[in-house]
Amino acid sequence: MSGETRMVALETSTRAGRLALAEDGRVVAEADFPGLAADLVAALDEATRAAGAALQSPYGRSTSWPPESINLVALSIGPGSFTGLRIAVMFARTFAWRTGAKLVAVPTLRVIAENAPHEEQTIGVITDAQRGGAYWAAYHCGADGALVCVLGESVGEAEEAAQQLPRDAYLIGDGLERYGRTFAPWRQAEHSLWLPRAAVVAALGWRKHLAGEHVAAERLEPLYVRRPAPEEVWERRQRGGR
Repeated sequence: MSGETRMVALETSTRAGRLALAEDGRVVAEADFPGLAADLVAALDEATRAAGAALQSPYGRSTSWPPESINLVALSIGPGSFTGLRIAVMFARTFAWRTGAKLVAVPTLRVIAENAPHEEQTIGVITDAQRGGAYWAAYHCGADGALVCVLGESVGEAEEAAQQLPRDAYLIGDGLERYGRTFAPWRQAEHSLWLPRAAVVAALGWRKHLAGEHVAAERLEPLYVRRPAPEEVWERRQRGGR
């Protein structure tokens, strides 16, 4: 193996998981998987085989890309599916401990915001938090084209999000499917742009890697914003609710 940086980028915040492989920031293979840990491992194995076939030597022979050659893991950290995020975090921790790979974490709502057309200056992200709620955040496109967070990740009712998100924002995210009427006054992205993409996780993760913004494996945690459902149910029962 030469001195390149080989990365796996994970996106598991929704029902379906996605991963991308990149070499020195350039995506060379992608794969989807149902979202379970075993499926992630199988998808990674399949993607590394595809990457090895795609990166051929000058003599036409395939270049080996075994999983152990990966030295950087980027993951979409949430908010999103509790189970999916936990699977990705545990995989990343274990992988880092076993191989010494570095870790970088990227906020999921930022990943979705990157899907917006480049001409948009203010972008609001709204996703379905289940249990009758929504996650939201807002970003502004700076002079250098990079997105800057102007409203951090929040969770609550869609009506609360409508009060906080800028009215000139371009809205994007799967929360529009459930709460589209609430956000009727806003310009809304088309359905194909709603979901986070592993290739974007790779791009943002690469920037963090170059900036030295790595996370120690023992400190890597999902960005939940809200507590898991079992904890909320237990608390309601303690108060005499159901």
